[in-house]
Amino acid sequence: MFFGLKKLASRSVIGIDFGSSSIKAIAISKGSGAYRVDGIAEAPVAKGLIVDNRFEEVDKITAILKQIRHSFPSSYKNVAIAVTGSDVITKVMKMNASLGELDLESRVEIEVENSIPFPLDEIFIDFEIMGPSENDKSLNDILVSAARKERVLSQAQCVDDSGLKTTIVDIASHALARSAEMIMTSDDYNRGVAVVDIGATQMMLNILYQGNVIFTRSKSHGGGLCNQMLSERYGMSAQEAEQAKINQDLPDGAEIDVITPFVNMTVNHLRFDLRMFTNAPNNVDVQKLILTGGGVLMPALAKQLQDELEFEVEIADPSLALECKSEEDSKLLKESGAKYMMALGLALRGVS
Repeated sequence: MFFGLKKLASRSVIGIDFGSSSIKAIAISKGSGAYRVDGIAEAPVAKGLIVDNRFEEVDKITAILKQIRHSFPSSYKNVAIAVTGSDVITKVMKMNASLGELDLESRVEIEVENSIPFPLDEIFIDFEIMGPSENDKSLNDILVSAARKERVLSQAQCVDDSGLKTTIVDIASHALARSAEMIMTSDDYNRGVAVVDIGATQMMLNILYQGNVIFTRSKSHGGGLCNQMLSERYGMSAQEAEQAKINQDLPDGAEIDVITPFVNMTVNHLRFDLRMFTNAPNNVDVQKLILTGGGVLMPALAKQLQDELEFEVEIADPSLALECKSEEDSKLLKESGAKYMMALGLALRGVS
């Protein structure tokens, strides 16, 4: 079974990002040359409901989606979701450019069976033709993705049980790249750009070059650790810690005792992952870093990354590329748009 947009007509969808601490959703439509936000929402997720991308209590997550649904026009029924981490494997394969669609599907399935360490009956497969191979124009580069059925179906069940319909299952790294490209400059196309998504419990690094994701790496590290450090030291609840961090209303001494150590850990993780990329055989130099996700809404993080990594660092601001129907949505995106970048990349899949 193949999943993705490859066989679906282009239509507007709600992009939904399932995070361990909150669910973010956004819907956009294409106007006269500009993308317009038709709805945006976030709802908290109780600790333990989503763990390492696993849905532990489907009924409770479905109830959250039913609440989120009220933030969108009734015409929006279709949803795009994403799989990530160890749940998905991607690989570029080279295949004869003359193959028709059915022959290509058969060939992809054979290659997947021989090269991806999951039984075929436990995965969904998707592929996308990237274009002619650089060294042999008679071949096409085919981006093949394989995702565990268990993770896809648990997300889709929640969506469908909430009264919506899952029509797109994307790869998280590709969705993030899509929204990042929306805010990149023309100069960024021919240089390496690192897109770093820091959520509550996961951090993902993607390297983009000429419109392609050429490197991706995820690890367990996120803003939730900073909240935990604040909670343990100052007796704050997780929610109080998150608000204090975002509003920069921290207890006395927290900058030195908590924020600085957390930022140092994050910088060290990124430095290690970037070194893995530079040690791999490639001719791409990273010259810019774009921060996304709720965990990046800390001014100290962007500043220290720029000081220590010595290249341009910016916090993603999708409000610059979007029109909003309400001042409330516009203000929300301006203040915390970075944490909606995954959902935005999914929504873009429906109007690209």
